Amino acid sequence: MFVPATSRPRMTEKPEGRGLSYVPMVYEKVEPVAIRWEYHVLTINTREQGLPDTVQMNELGGKGWILTQTVDASPTIYFYFVRQAEG
Repeated sequence: MFVPATSRPRMTEKPEGRGLSYVPMVYEKVEPVAIRWEYHVLTINTREQGLPDTVQMNELGGKGWILTQTVDASPTIYFYFVRQAEG
């Protein structure tokens, strides 16, 4: 909607009904926590066995493993997983 310039408030005018509110900034000193990671490599020789199916991948995911990379070095395929270490 177009509003004529004469009816718009100027930057120097205080809009009616709107007060400026002060929002305080709070700073806390929080020590960083080092995150430990665990790694898992699933090695598949495609001449000897098939690729992992969704059931096997879901089992790994259910245990917290996240697939980060695959490397195809035919006939071997490497699946690299990572998860945050417990404790």
